[in-house]
Amino acid sequence: MAAGLLFVIFLALSAFLHPSGYLGTDTGGKVATLRAMARHHSLNPDLGYWAARWDPSGLFHPLYYTTHSGGKWVNVTTVSALDIEFPLYLLAGYRGALLVSMAGAVLTSLAARALARRLGASDGVGWAAFWLVGLASPVTIYALDIWEHSIGLAFMAGGAVFLFDAWVGPRRNDRLRAAGLAGLCFGAAATMRTEALAYAAVLTLVVCLWLLITSRSVVPPLLVGAVMTLALAVPVLGGAVLDRAQVGTSLRTARATSSVQASGGEAKVRLKEAALTSVGLEPSFSASGEIGGLLVAVLLAVGMRRARRPIDARFAVLALAGGGAAYLLRIGDGLGFVSGLTAAAPLTVVGLTFGWTRPLARPLLLCAGLTLPVVWATDFLGGAGPQWGGRYILLSGFLLGVIGIAALGATARWAAVVVAGFAIVITAFGLVWLAVRTHQMAHAQAALARRPEAVLVSEVPHLAREGGAFAGLVGDHRWLTLSDPKFLPAALDVVRQAGLGSFALVQERGQPVPGPLLGWTRTGSRRVTLFDAGDLVVTTYQVAAT
Repeated sequence: MAAGLLFVIFLALSAFLHPSGYLGTDTGGKVATLRAMARHHSLNPDLGYWAARWDPSGLFHPLYYTTHSGGKWVNVTTVSALDIEFPLYLLAGYRGALLVSMAGAVLTSLAARALARRLGASDGVGWAAFWLVGLASPVTIYALDIWEHSIGLAFMAGGAVFLFDAWVGPRRNDRLRAAGLAGLCFGAAATMRTEALAYAAVLTLVVCLWLLITSRSVVPPLLVGAVMTLALAVPVLGGAVLDRAQVGTSLRTARATSSVQASGGEAKVRLKEAALTSVGLEPSFSASGEIGGLLVAVLLAVGMRRARRPIDARFAVLALAGGGAAYLLRIGDGLGFVSGLTAAAPLTVVGLTFGWTRPLARPLLLCAGLTLPVVWATDFLGGAGPQWGGRYILLSGFLLGVIGIAALGATARWAAVVVAGFAIVITAFGLVWLAVRTHQMAHAQAALARRPEAVLVSEVPHLAREGGAFAGLVGDHRWLTLSDPKFLPAALDVVRQAGLGSFALVQERGQPVPGPLLGWTRTGSRRVTLFDAGDLVVTTYQVAAT
C-alpha cells in the first residue's frame, strides 16, 4: 500500500516537469538513444550521423561524447537500463521510461525500511525511513529523471541489506544465501553504475573482516567472500555480453577500466570535486560554497548532540538555527544544484553523529566511509557540479541517512523534527529547480529547432546532447558540435562539402563572435534564453555571393 502511494506521488510530481527537458546532459543522451531505438524498431542504440560522409571520425557529431564503435554511433555507457525502459518508451514516450526510475526509488525506500528495522528501529521508525528516503533525500530527485541512478541505487541498497544479513545471520546457509543475493544485486548495479564495484569490494571486505573477528575462523569469511564474488560476476558478465550484442563492445567494462586507469590522476581536481560532492551547497567549487556546506554539517551535528540534554537546549537551538539560516541563504541565492551529499541530505549528518553509538550500525558506517576515497579517486572527472547530492556516492548517503533516521531517538524529538524539516525543504527546493530547469531547457531547445538555417554549429559542447528530444538525429535540425572553438573552420568545411548554404553559430553569451569568415556573409544575430543564468547568442551566416 505504502509503495503504491509513493509511486503515485512520484507520478504526480512528474506532471510538473517538461518531458523534453532533463536533469543533465547524460539524460539527454539516453533520451536521444531511446529515440534512435524507436526509429530502428529494435534495441539498436545507433544514433547515426548525418555528416559521417564528410566527418568519418565523428569530430563534430551533434552529441558530445559520442563514440564510433562496431559501425555504430553510441552515446551511452550502458544499455541495460535502456533495454528495460525501451518498451515503456514505445508505449508512453519519456514519461513511460520514467516509470523505471520511479520504481527504483520505491525499491530504494523499501530497502531503507528493511535496513532501519535490522538496525533495531521500531516499525514506526522503519516507515519513517521509507518516507524520508523516498521524499526527502536525493532519491526523490533521481526518481524523476531517467538517469539510471535510482535503479542502480535500488540494487546497491538491496545488496547492502542482504550483506547485513550475511554478517549477522546465525546459520552458515543463511549467510551464504544472503551473500549470493547481495552479489547478484551489486552485479546488476554494476551494469549501470561503475561505482557499484567499489562499494561491492569495500562492503565485502568489511563483512569478511567482521566475520573473521567474530567467528575467529577463516572459513566463514572465505565462504561469504567467494559466494559474493561469484554471484556478482554473473550479471556483470551478462551485461558485457549484452553490450557486445547491441554495440559490438563492452561499454561498462570499458568505463570501469578507464576509471581505474585514471585513478589518482589530477589529484587537485579530484580533491576539489570530493569537497564539492561531499559538503558543497553550490553547483561549482568555491570557498564560500564548501565552507558554507561544511559549516551547515558541523552546526547540525553540534545541535543534534546538544539537544540530547535539556540543559543544552538553548545552545542546540542556536546551532540548528544557524544551519537553517545557511540553508535559507542558499535558497535565496537562486535555483540550482546542491551538489554536496550532506547539504542535500542533512539526515546523513545525524548518521555520522550518532551511528558510532549503535553497535549494529558501525560496520555500515565503516563501509560508507571507506568507500568514499575509493570512489573519489576513480570517478569520472568534470561532472561534480551539475548533480544533486553526490551522484557517485549515493549509497554512502543512503547508508548514513538510514543510520541517522534509526538513531533519531537518541536526541530530542523537536531536534529530530527540525532536521527532518531541513531535509524536506532542501528536497522541495531541488524539485522546484528540476521543474524550472526542464521547462527552460525544453523551450530553448525548441527555439533552436525552429531556426531556419540549414545547420546549427554549436560552440557549447553539451547543448545538443542535453536536448535529447531535439538532438540533431535523423529527421531533426542538423547540428555540428565543436569541442573547441578552434575547430570552427574545419566544421565549416563539412558544411560546404554537404552543399548547405547557411548555418547558425550557437554560442554562450560573452563568447567572442568570430570575425569575417571566408566564403560566408554574416546576416544577423539574436538571443535565445537558456535558464535564468544566461543566454545563447545565435549568429546567422549565408554563403557569400560569388
